[in-house]
Amino acid sequence: PQRTLLGEVNEHITCPLCRGYYIDATTIVECLHSFCRSCIIKHLQVKSYCPVCEMMINSAKPNIKLDKALQDIVYKLVPGLFQREMERRQQFYASRPGPAASATPEQRGEDTERIIFSPEDVISFSLEYADVTDADSISSKSSDSNESQTQSAGSRRYLQCPAVVNISHLKKFLSMKF
Repeated sequence: PQRTLLGEVNEHITCPLCRGYYIDATTIVECLHSFCRSCIIKHLQVKSYCPVCEMMINSAKPNIKLDKALQDIVYKLVPGLFQREMERRQQFYASRPGPAASATPEQRGEDTERIIFSPEDVISFSLEYADVTDADSISSKSSDSNESQTQSAGSRRYLQCPAVVNISHLKKFLSMKF
C-alpha cells in the first residue's frame, strides 16, 4: 500500500474560513460542510448562510454539531497539533480562572480520554495469550492475590517501539520472533 502524504488530504482537514487545521471541528447539519467551531460561530453572527455552498441557515438556532470523528482524524494526521492545542488551552484558562470553572476538562486542555500519540512518542506493549473459551480462568486471574499479579508482571516481556510503527512491521516482527 502506498503512503498518502499530508498534502494530499490537506484540503479535507483545513477550515475554508481561516485556512488552518480544524480546531473543534463543527459541521453544519443541512449541508455537511465543516469548519472550526470559532470560525463558523463568528461567520454566523454576521451572515446566515454556509460560506461554502451559500445554503441558508436558521440564524436564530443554527443546526451545527461538533464533529469528534473529524477532529480525531485531524489530530492523528497532523503531528503535534493535539499537544499544541491542549497547551494553548491550558495557558488561556490559566490566565482566566472565572471561565475555567465552567469549562469542561477538554476545553481546559486537560483531556485525558483521548490518546493521541505524536511521531516522536515511544510506546511499550505486551502481548499475551488468552483462552477465550474458558471464561472461568479469565475471571479467576483477575481475582488472584496482589502477590501473584506482581510476580507475573515481573516476568512479562514488553516491546518498546515508536508510536508510529506500522502494523505490518509488528506482524513481521512477531512472525520472526515466534
